[in-house]
Amino acid sequence: MERNRLALVTPPAAAGALATVLLAGGTSLCPGDLDGTGVVDGTDLAILLGDWGPCPVKAPCPADLTGDGEVDGADLSLLLGAWGVCPSTCNGTLGWIGELGSPGVNQVVRALGVFDLGGGPALYAGGNFTMSGDAPASRLAQWDGAAWTAVGGGVNNGVRCLATFDDGSGPALYVGGAFTLAGKIAVNRIARWDGAAWSALGEGVGGSSVNALAVFDDGTGPVLYAGGSFSTAGGEAAPSIATWDGAAWSGLGGTDGFVNALAVFDDGSGPALYAGGFFFTAGGAPASRIAKWDGAAWSPLGEGVGGTVNALAVFDDGSGPTLYAGGTFTTAGGVPASRLAKWDGSAWSALGSGLDGAVTSLVVFDDGGGPALYAGGGFTTAGGVPASRVARWDGTSWSGLGEGIAATFAGARVDALAGVGEGAGASLVAGGIFDLAGGTSVGNLAAWGCVEP
Repeated sequence: MERNRLALVTPPAAAGALATVLLAGGTSLCPGDLDGTGVVDGTDLAILLGDWGPCPVKAPCPADLTGDGEVDGADLSLLLGAWGVCPSTCNGTLGWIGELGSPGVNQVVRALGVFDLGGGPALYAGGNFTMSGDAPASRLAQWDGAAWTAVGGGVNNGVRCLATFDDGSGPALYVGGAFTLAGKIAVNRIARWDGAAWSALGEGVGGSSVNALAVFDDGTGPVLYAGGSFSTAGGEAAPSIATWDGAAWSGLGGTDGFVNALAVFDDGSGPALYAGGFFFTAGGAPASRIAKWDGAAWSPLGEGVGGTVNALAVFDDGSGPTLYAGGTFTTAGGVPASRLAKWDGSAWSALGSGLDGAVTSLVVFDDGGGPALYAGGGFTTAGGVPASRVARWDGTSWSGLGEGIAATFAGARVDALAGVGEGAGASLVAGGIFDLAGGTSVGNLAAWGCVEP
């Protein structure tokens, strides 16, 4: 019986918790919470009894708690054993649970996200892979709790970023990268997937790739922002950054180099969009690798940083929300800051002694012990302590995640991180290019969460 996987449940009444973590050698933290309410009760029992019998072929079967392909007495026993309120904290230890599916994916994962297109939340992965599990999946795949499935025939080149946006016709998944086909539809580095079909975003962008996507409302309504390495959007000049309102593209003055990351942050003067990458000007004004767009004009963040920015995230360590930037730089605001720094709206500061290698991904995640900032990349130490390719910053100090992520080849790296679920049932999913997680063989994907005794 396989227990070494992360099951994302999207039951008929998908109303809450996304994840149930099935643990190596143990049971799930709350195996019977099929409706995601945090309580195992009569509603969950009714769902299980409604699914009684063999699971549909190649379809999610949330009530199959044992993972044997059939809902039967063994699943009923697990549900009844978990009856009542689900645990809110981990009673075991945090550890690497293993990969999602076997043998994971066959090439690098560059983007991860949990999105709900109307049928319940699901985990999506994008990158350069062509196989997920043992089935074809061209650069984009969806995890259904038991297996990976291709998304609309995928795309014909690498995926770099994922986001959801509602253009007025309902939420859809927007995919950016270096591709020119989505399914059989001609597109230009960006495409829209509504859960059933692909569509282009006008003429798309003219350049090599879309690297980052974010939704921002400057007061006139939410629009989708795309950053990357391109010179035009919708056939008009838009160097490296542009907006899509659901009908047309617009430029923002742009940057003189590529954009890798976008994030929305309020420094006290109102929400604004922040762009990071490798550039020296934004909107024609000096801005070293990072800049702020308030909806009308660009402005720098002090002296900026002294190298490429790969990732941005907003994290509150208890003293208020702060913007964190990760990349290859070793200075921020003219002072030492090794690969990661924070901006409070007026000044830069370092996070201890930083990391010894590039940061390529950032996410805020709560493993049940409170929110923390997680960094992924190519580093092996954080704050002077061992932290192989992924590390946790609690606002005061760094810690590693067990043995971390590694590889039997040179160049292991974590390029994408995503939090799945809440509380004791939450897991951190890591994607990149690696074949070891916690010393166990994996295929470019792994999950970190609570391992029950």
